[in-house]
Amino acid sequence: MYSERLKELRKNKKLTQKEVAEKIGVARTTYAMYEQNRREPDNETLQKIADFFNVTTDYLLGRTDDPTMTAKDEKDIAKRMEKIKQDLAADGGLSFY
Repeated sequence: MYSERLKELRKNKKLTQKEVAEKIGVARTTYAMYEQNRREPDNETLQKIADFFNVTTDYLLGRTDDPTMTAKDEKDIAKRMEKIKQDLAADGGLSFY
């Protein structure tokens, strides 16, 4: 799924594989393999691709057909983060034992 979406996003922006590869810091041949579904980007590169195209990683991976995060998604994440902060504060912070 990600290979098709990468190709579509790149073509919509009228960019070459080389241009995208340079922007995300990989070789053109590596990026070409992503589009050919012959290689998968690591998590860091996947995030760079998502940031470059201004889409979510879930969209790239085919987990959603919506390329952007909705306001509801952002609110849900903010609520979850606040709950985590509260839980950490109640437990006295993180322990690394």
